[in-house]
Amino acid sequence: MKNLPISVNLHSKFDEFGLPVRHQGNRGTCSVFTIVGALEYALAIPKGKGTLLSVEFLNWASHKVANRKADGGFFSELWNGYVEYGICAESDMPYLSEFNPDLQPSEAILQKARQALSTKLELHWIKEWDVNTGLTDEQFMEIKKAIADQFPVCGGFRWPKDAKWDDGVLQMCPPSEVFDGHSVILEGYEDDPKQLGGGVFAIRNSGGSSRSGYMTYQYVKTYMNDALWIKPL
Repeated sequence: MKNLPISVNLHSKFDEFGLPVRHQGNRGTCSVFTIVGALEYALAIPKGKGTLLSVEFLNWASHKVANRKADGGFFSELWNGYVEYGICAESDMPYLSEFNPDLQPSEAILQKARQALSTKLELHWIKEWDVNTGLTDEQFMEIKKAIADQFPVCGGFRWPKDAKWDDGVLQMCPPSEVFDGHSVILEGYEDDPKQLGGGVFAIRNSGGSSRSGYMTYQYVKTYMNDALWIKPL
């Protein structure tokens, strides 16, 4: 793999596209926000500007394809929901503060959502979901390469039961102190020998009070359950 830059951050690209970090509130929809964020970014690339997309619609779509009604979903279910139904704008189906399992988009919204599929996207798995393993060195480098190539990476993690942050950096903890889990977008990285594992990833976080911040390379290598990125064709 070619030598990579020591630091890359796509936060300014999200800003350029008009795509802010959004908050999931008290719902378990972190993976939906993460995939929607990657879709927003990928769909913005050909246009040079972004559109806020409906987390609520993709949540519904993933439930339809997976045949269940639990709030939230796995990355694979969410992608399958997008491939089957597309996605509409946030303004067409706004995010709700509480989950409504009986929510059904109108036919007009379904037609709008299908229009998104006119822009062809491709999903690239770096690591499929496995709660028992972290990252191989090759997978870790694939994440850095995707970011260096200007694509944010969706990550599902085992997460601290009591998350502690030091100067914006999520602190390492033992396996007995994590749960499965929480999803965020990795939008950048910076090599730094002072940090555990030799650097940090910049994150976009829809949950809790820390809606941005950093994760050490060691944390990501140890506790990342799955990883993927999405690009336009």
